Amino acid sequence: MNIGVSIVASLLYVSASLSQSTSVALERGRALKWQMRGQAPYRREAVRMGAVRSFRVGLRGSGDPKVRSLCALRAGELLGAAGLEEAALAEASVGAALDPSEWSHRCAIVAGAALIANGRHEEAMVCLGRVTEEEVPSRFSEAARVLLGVSLLERGHKAEAVRAWRAIGEDGVSPRARLDSFERWGAELLRDGDLAGAAGVLHLCREQMSATALESTVQGREVRALLRRSRLATGIRRALCLRRKEGVSTSGHDQL
Repeated sequence: MNIGVSIVASLLYVSASLSQSTSVALERGRALKWQMRGQAPYRREAVRMGAVRSFRVGLRGSGDPKVRSLCALRAGELLGAAGLEEAALAEASVGAALDPSEWSHRCAIVAGAALIANGRHEEAMVCLGRVTEEEVPSRFSEAARVLLGVSLLERGHKAEAVRAWRAIGEDGVSPRARLDSFERWGAELLRDGDLAGAAGVLHLCREQMSATALESTVQGREVRALLRRSRLATGIRRALCLRRKEGVSTSGHDQL
């Protein structure tokens, strides 16, 4: 079967029945998503929407809530990549409200970030509140707390936001959330012109994350990559260059 016939068959399959199982809908959506590769733009978008429809069938089915949340996440990703942000948010919000699982937590974080970006802070707090409870794995609960800090900052509560990020950075468990918190904490100091304070946060970050960065694991490689791409370090270097041009002493920060 050539690729064109395969795509048409897949699209017809998606529309055939809303009663197909959640797992079948997920696999069909994955197959269509894979078929987007290398397609002409008009055909790629047609296949994209076919995949979205299939994931939606899975989401609205009566199968395993974990699989339904995964369908919601994948549908939202495809819609977001097409610039359909409101539709993407709607899918993630539905997935976030399903029974707790890795995928519902991911949906909540995605939806919470989108709600904050749209200035819908009360809705974001409700959505992210689902993943800040003790029984939720730290990689999700701490990511949600970082976003709640972003919401605080955007609502004018800068000191509270910085306290939240500092607490996660110094005492958190999830390496990614800790790094994100250190970056945001230091960035606010840098924005205030406190170059020494920002450099101190960067030093603390590197010191506290050094053991994880030395691990020969996927997590260790990820932490090393994030440290290399540190926006805080880049911002400090730019501030140092600017001060040098202005003739201001930068003693003590030249190794950053």
